[in-house]
Amino acid sequence: MKEKNYTKDGQGLSKLRTLLKGPKTVLMATALEKIPFSVCPMTIQQMDEQGDLWMFTTRDSDNFSHIENDNRIQILYGDELNQKYISLFGNATHIVDLPKVDELWNDSLNKWFDGQGDPNLVLLNINIESAYYWENGIEVPLSSMRHGDENFASETPGKKGHIDLQNH
Repeated sequence: MKEKNYTKDGQGLSKLRTLLKGPKTVLMATALEKIPFSVCPMTIQQMDEQGDLWMFTTRDSDNFSHIENDNRIQILYGDELNQKYISLFGNATHIVDLPKVDELWNDSLNKWFDGQGDPNLVLLNINIESAYYWENGIEVPLSSMRHGDENFASETPGKKGHIDLQNH
């Protein structure tokens, strides 16, 4: 597996954007000093120009109180279909910003929150310090899988690497 390391010079941010294109449901770990740490599914709403991630949460959630005590977080993402896996480490901050809520809100969020005006609703801003990714590179034609073809996988070299975004 080929390894590629990216730094804060813009290539790292570009690579991370490619890996996280579109809204993603991820597992966010908080209370990292505790065993077991706390994990919660979250949806990345946006990666902004600086590379910060934006998500919604509530003031009464465990992750909100955990971040108050220790703002370090770990985000884990897996895309089995496209063989992409990412581990992100960074720091989270609670943000109350009504224009940003307006910008990021979509109706699918109503199943988790009491509407856009929910007084319990807050944003999480995640400043990513570093990431590690794996891209398998195996292409599997679905038609071959259905017909039981044992030689259905076309392997291209997998990739993995580190992305350092500190001081970006």
